[in-house]
Amino acid sequence: MPFDTLGQAVVDALAGMGITEPTDPQKDAIPRIQKGENVLVVAPTGIGKTESAMLPIFDSIYSTNSGEGIRCIYITPLRALNRDMLRRMSDLGSKLGITVGVRHGDTPAAERQRQSKNPPQILITTPETLQVMFTGKNLRSAMKRVQWVVVDEIHELAGNERGAQLAVALERLTLLCGEFQRIGLSATVGNLEEVRDYLAGAGRKVSLCKHDSFRDFSIKVECPVPKEEDAALQDKLQADPDILAVMKRARELIDSVTSALFFVNTRETAEWLASRYLMWDEKYPIGVHHGSLSKEHRTETEDAFKTQKLKALICTSSLELGIDIGSADLVLQYNSPRQVARMTQRAGRAGHRVGGKIRAEILATAPDEIAEAMVVARRCEEKLMEHGAGRPSPLSVLANQLVAMTMTGAIDADRAFALIKRSYPFKDLERSVFDATVEQLKSIRILLEYDGSLKRSRKGMEYFYSNISMIPDEKIYLVRDIGSRAVIGTLDENFVATLEESEALFIAKGRTWRVIEERENELLVEEAKTVGNVPAWEGSDIPVPFEVAMEVGHLRRVRDYGRYPGDKAAVERIDGYFSGQTEKWTMPDDRTVTIETGDRLAIINCCFGSRVNETLAKIVSALLMARIGESIGLTTDAYRIIIQLPRSIDRRVVRDTFLSIRPGTVEALCKLSILNSSQLKWRFVNIAKKFGIIEKGADRRYINYGRLFDLHKDTPAYNDAFNMVIWEDLDVPDTETVVRLISEGKIKVVEQGISDIGLEGITRTKELMQPARADHAILAAMKKRLESEVLYATCLSCKNQRRVVVGQSPKKFVCPKCGGYMIALLKDYERDEIADFAKPDRDAKGKNTDKRIVKNANLVNSYGGKAAIVLAGRGIGPEVAARILMKMHVDEDDLLRDIMAAEVRYARTKRFWD
Repeated sequence: MPFDTLGQAVVDALAGMGITEPTDPQKDAIPRIQKGENVLVVAPTGIGKTESAMLPIFDSIYSTNSGEGIRCIYITPLRALNRDMLRRMSDLGSKLGITVGVRHGDTPAAERQRQSKNPPQILITTPETLQVMFTGKNLRSAMKRVQWVVVDEIHELAGNERGAQLAVALERLTLLCGEFQRIGLSATVGNLEEVRDYLAGAGRKVSLCKHDSFRDFSIKVECPVPKEEDAALQDKLQADPDILAVMKRARELIDSVTSALFFVNTRETAEWLASRYLMWDEKYPIGVHHGSLSKEHRTETEDAFKTQKLKALICTSSLELGIDIGSADLVLQYNSPRQVARMTQRAGRAGHRVGGKIRAEILATAPDEIAEAMVVARRCEEKLMEHGAGRPSPLSVLANQLVAMTMTGAIDADRAFALIKRSYPFKDLERSVFDATVEQLKSIRILLEYDGSLKRSRKGMEYFYSNISMIPDEKIYLVRDIGSRAVIGTLDENFVATLEESEALFIAKGRTWRVIEERENELLVEEAKTVGNVPAWEGSDIPVPFEVAMEVGHLRRVRDYGRYPGDKAAVERIDGYFSGQTEKWTMPDDRTVTIETGDRLAIINCCFGSRVNETLAKIVSALLMARIGESIGLTTDAYRIIIQLPRSIDRRVVRDTFLSIRPGTVEALCKLSILNSSQLKWRFVNIAKKFGIIEKGADRRYINYGRLFDLHKDTPAYNDAFNMVIWEDLDVPDTETVVRLISEGKIKVVEQGISDIGLEGITRTKELMQPARADHAILAAMKKRLESEVLYATCLSCKNQRRVVVGQSPKKFVCPKCGGYMIALLKDYERDEIADFAKPDRDAKGKNTDKRIVKNANLVNSYGGKAAIVLAGRGIGPEVAARILMKMHVDEDDLLRDIMAAEVRYARTKRFWD
């Protein structure tokens, strides 16, 4: 009998919803939960994980029907997931007479009051809202009846501060209701033991229900190829040819299905792409969804997508977790998703039903992106998830929870210590560290202590309500439409600080907005039909794991493309990239590091991933600065460390510095390299807020951060910031592995000049906007781009045209057909203008075109190849080029800066709709 362990009422309710047969995870988990076991359910998205946990809970609540109170707390990491769970559970609850509610930061005050007076039997909430629930008298009373806690997408919490806060909260919950059943749900778990221990806490057992073979994967990597006929559209959208090719292919795929989700790695990219699609076709049914948009906009967008009013959504991780977007039958990913777990989550949004095949396409054009995407896709098919351990004993969470425990009365310090140690993240917490944290909180009068009992102060109460979330604080500005008064979204303080000029422009919700007025906590804006800047939000970057980067290195070395799901164009692109490297230079791979030096530039090519390369970069830069006595610039990605030097130095200095890192010294060198780093100071500022050292909303203009940092050295807050940098920003264990392999000769180090692969790290702009500071490395990349542009040398006498690569331009242009010297260099979309050049019947517009072509030819005649590189700039016509060329430039960098400034001005002033 289907669902034979459930009561008839639940079985009938499920049948009315069209559910008659349990899935494999449900067959496994339901009996275990009915026996009272703690359970971790790991299974692909769309095969009933939620129901495997909730069906036995609904059945038990229905059969006992024993009065009021909250019987089950269902915790999710995202508010969007809360809304989805409410819809799904309410359908079943209404058939059984079981009340279901949702409570989070967006819940209206009236609804919160209703829940407090008459709590639902099943409450869906977030980790942060659970913290607040402990403080309400009625809710505390209602929670005394809790029998089950379900933690959905548990892998998103196990291993970070939010998760540590929740783990302590679950132990605190046992003080109210005694032991309860713990159920964890996840589609992607790399380290099962770590997550299982996190769910259990001390002294409990958790059964594992793992099912990973139910759904088929179809993840392909495509490399869209630019087409010459797209030049006019490229100019209109102000997009690189490769990016436009991705947009066109994505649109073809979107149009071929009912609806699709288009994932990108950052909010900036989401806004940029959405704005360009609307520039292309204002009526195209595509929306944008990310965490910095307002609740109203997110909800409206989700509903429009579910009802197919929108054909596609460009989204970030805000739609990555668990939300059932029922109509999505295709997932697109722009560029590599960086991580296997992330791609598995995103791909799971497609075919979101039992038996549905996961169909996903990764679109990438840059060689590094293609190779990485192919590796991630292969590892997804092999289910090779990343393993990650959480930072042990995060003291900012300890401080937060110590104050939280005192919100409803005094608590004995010994009892608080024992309770906190029962949670997995704090299992190794030492009493001396606990006592030092208490003393620091007492020193700023957030905690009080009398006879061994901890009590809150008035300042402590203010601290608690200001620091409910463990997400790092960044002042948020509301963005409000001055016309409708509607809130469009939010911007981080750091981005708002960059909007210095009056009527500054930026992009949000896929459209450009002009700042009309900046107030204390909000910006008043109006829509503008010009190109704006894309906001920068905190936490956008996704690190590439060590294992993924090393496999990319392996692919570079053996080139066994048959193992990887890349299309013909993708394979040809990376094979040409690899071949071009090996023809002239040594290939950096999983067994080779290359150190490349050029003019004020050194590039260490190493396939070790984001955090290992960041660790090596910190150490190398500190040692190098000590050696040469001058500051250096530093940039890293998953495959290289780019060092900008103040002057050219002997290449042996860089090599010897790199090789001076010996096995067993990595952690000590890391600690020395970050002692006074801006990274540590930035981390300390955020930790100081979580400790209550800096009050929330404090005006930064009146805080001496340097003195504050120095005053708190060797305190728990300082040590916590230090450990956060070591654990979360760097990767000491894998770096130690790399250093050992180099010392054993298993990874060799080769010196050479700047190679194509080295320059690719500078050339490749992962995000789509111009960098704010044009340093030498960026200008070198820009020069490479300009030199690869194609112009058409057009003779004004005989109208002969020939294709010219800018980097191969002669010093003097001469027509090979008639010997004429009046040669104009035209972009592809200008080529046809020569057909009517100098005709006697030209109208006013035509005569202006003729004047522009003549001015172009005069510049080429006067400046030759130098004119070519200027005219290759985006949006640079002969008038702007003349102003640039007539200036007295100190050096080539000076010229390139002028070209970059002209390109940025063009991007800011060109109209979306002419």
